[in-house]
Amino acid sequence: MPITRYTVSGITKDGQKFRPSDWTERLVCIQPEQLKRYNGHLKIRRIDGIKSIVFDDQLKYACEFTYERILSFAKINHLNITKEIIE
Repeated sequence: MPITRYTVSGITKDGQKFRPSDWTERLVCIQPEQLKRYNGHLKIRRIDGIKSIVFDDQLKYACEFTYERILSFAKINHLNITKEIIE
C-alpha cells in the first residue's frame, strides 16, 4: 500500500522565510512521550537550509490531532506543502 509523505517547508508561497525560527518545534511540541506516539512518522528536518516538517499519512493513525494541526497551520500560514507517494 503506497504511503504519502508530506513536507511542510518554512518558506511561504510568496517566497518569504517563515518566522519565528523555532516554528517547527513549537508546532509539534517535541517531547519524549510525544515522539513515541509519532513512532517515526514525523521528523523535523533542515532541507536546503530551511526548517521543515516531514511526515507521512500514517501519522494520522498515530496522532490524528498532530496530523490535522500541521496541515491546518501550513494552510493558514501559506507555507509550501509538497506530497510524495512512496511505494
